[in-house]
Amino acid sequence: MKQVMKYGCVAMVSLVLGGCSTMSSMVNAINPFSSSKVRPAELAQFKPELAVNTRWSVDVGDSEKGYFTPVVYGSTVYAASQEGKVYAVDKASGKVRWSVKLDSKLKSGVGVTADTVAVVDANNQLVALDGQGKPKWKVPLAVDSISVPVGTINSILIRGIDFSVNNYASDNGALRWAFTRQLPPLTLRINSTVDVNNARVYAGFPGGRLLGVDLNNGAQVWEGVLASPSGTTEIERITDVTGSPVYNFREVCAASFQGRVGCLDAVNGRSIWSTEFSSPNGASVDDRYVIASNELGDLFAFSRSGGKQVWRVANFQRRQPTAPLAVGRAVAIGDYEGYVHFIDRDTGKTIARTQVGSSAFSSNPQPGDSGELVVQSRKGKLALLSVQ
Repeated sequence: MKQVMKYGCVAMVSLVLGGCSTMSSMVNAINPFSSSKVRPAELAQFKPELAVNTRWSVDVGDSEKGYFTPVVYGSTVYAASQEGKVYAVDKASGKVRWSVKLDSKLKSGVGVTADTVAVVDANNQLVALDGQGKPKWKVPLAVDSISVPVGTINSILIRGIDFSVNNYASDNGALRWAFTRQLPPLTLRINSTVDVNNARVYAGFPGGRLLGVDLNNGAQVWEGVLASPSGTTEIERITDVTGSPVYNFREVCAASFQGRVGCLDAVNGRSIWSTEFSSPNGASVDDRYVIASNELGDLFAFSRSGGKQVWRVANFQRRQPTAPLAVGRAVAIGDYEGYVHFIDRDTGKTIARTQVGSSAFSSNPQPGDSGELVVQSRKGKLALLSVQ
């Protein structure tokens, strides 16, 4: 029988029956940390081959719960925390340009457009600030949100607990459209965001489906199959796309839980390649590889041209690894002790490591300019790392 496990800062929180009733006890029953005999992998010894420097760090407030992802937009890094704080930090110097303490706690953030910074508060309201941190608008969401807002041209995109994609106008908060579809009886409750490119929204759904949706009107452009459910019980048949699909050239690549990892044609949704795999927190893509970790924390690299497994490393077993981020010749991945590991993308060898605080991360590492990445810890440390 396939197992449902709980790993990673964006991994399963609970199971949702019919989009409503939680079944977290099923997850906790097979939590690998429930046994004192199971220990996270020790830090592997390595020969440093890459220089990694922390250019600056800023305390943005604790985020023990919820989903909080920093965003680099132009010359500014934006971040928010569960405490209700929203920050704009100069990317070059680390100086705080402005900060705001909202009158309620937050459960996710941030989504950024050219003139809007959006977060979701504990009352399930989408709250928008302007470019100077001044209140802009606030609207109640039509559906319970469990993921980070995504900002794009004139829009803030929200995913609901029912996996719907909801487009709110960034100028006034009006709901432009909502895309929904029927769900299987049992789904994962996960931070499932979207990728936007060429006026299309690419979103993963339960049942191993990937969809391309028109950004302007919410119409379905195509539906593709990454993986198909199998098994005799509803738990065995959970095959949800995890993390965010990643657009890369003419392809959209993604990973699923109890399913497959692979790439589809971004124009028509046709499968290019896929291979059996199970990932709780999605995949990273660059011009050569698709990289993802499985439930144990083993990290895999697959050839982007055909899906052949290139390497596998077990250095992160039970270290609650984040989804990886490709940074030049390396892949960056965070763990539960605040370490950011840098893996050679061609060989899987560890070539650098640095520690940002001592807690798990609130999100996956996020890209900056070339050779840069931004991380945010659950304890509130926001840091810009440079890789040379």
